[in-house]
Amino acid sequence: MELLFLGTGDAFASGGRNAMAILLRTEGFGVLLDCGPTTLVALKRASLSPSDVDLVLLSHHHGDHFAGVPFLLCHERYVGRRAKPFRVYGPAGTVSLVEKATSLFFPGIEPAPFSIDYRDLEPEEEQHEGDRLSIRPFRVDHFPSGVAFGYRVEIGGKTVVYSGDTAWTDVLGRESEGADLFVCECSSLERTGQKHTSHDDLVRNRGRITARRTLLVHAGDDVIAREEELAFELARDGMRVQL
Repeated sequence: MELLFLGTGDAFASGGRNAMAILLRTEGFGVLLDCGPTTLVALKRASLSPSDVDLVLLSHHHGDHFAGVPFLLCHERYVGRRAKPFRVYGPAGTVSLVEKATSLFFPGIEPAPFSIDYRDLEPEEEQHEGDRLSIRPFRVDHFPSGVAFGYRVEIGGKTVVYSGDTAWTDVLGRESEGADLFVCECSSLERTGQKHTSHDDLVRNRGRITARRTLLVHAGDDVIAREEELAFELARDGMRVQL
């Protein structure tokens, strides 16, 4: 199984990085973790297309994590060769928000010649596709109200856990236990009072992170500038990881 980090940046394009999007690929099947507004460009630069994505999993509804979805849909409607369904799953509100965003970005877009499956998931609501794919969203702490997800994904016999955006919560340690890879946000070096994980948080909780490998994403400028001093490896745009 391969992970392709299409985007590893925050909402401010710190370090000139793309917005969040990570493609998990195995045996011709692709799962996209988040879909920031730069995702289509990143796919094309990697000689891929939205047709290589079978399922999009949204962690939450901030624009740097979901605003790329209408562009993928528009591509598939007019220049792609998609026959399989276009699927986007996420927290409550995903269906209405993606539909509204698509009509706002591309008013008058013609009906697609393929089926569309937008789905609101509940925390801990597992999704299975035979032995190939298992998905479990878990609730994280990013909003004072509303729901944001992290995901535990089992694909191609490997387990990847993605934190999404969240303040540090012990659920991250529990969910990443035994994972082959834990992809965790690290938005700043020090705590800021916002609901994001800092490097200080990760250092304090290092003993609770037992995944075989941990990669940091969603990095701010201060994190990028101190890359060589970080407790965990910092992912970068275009990075490929084989599991």
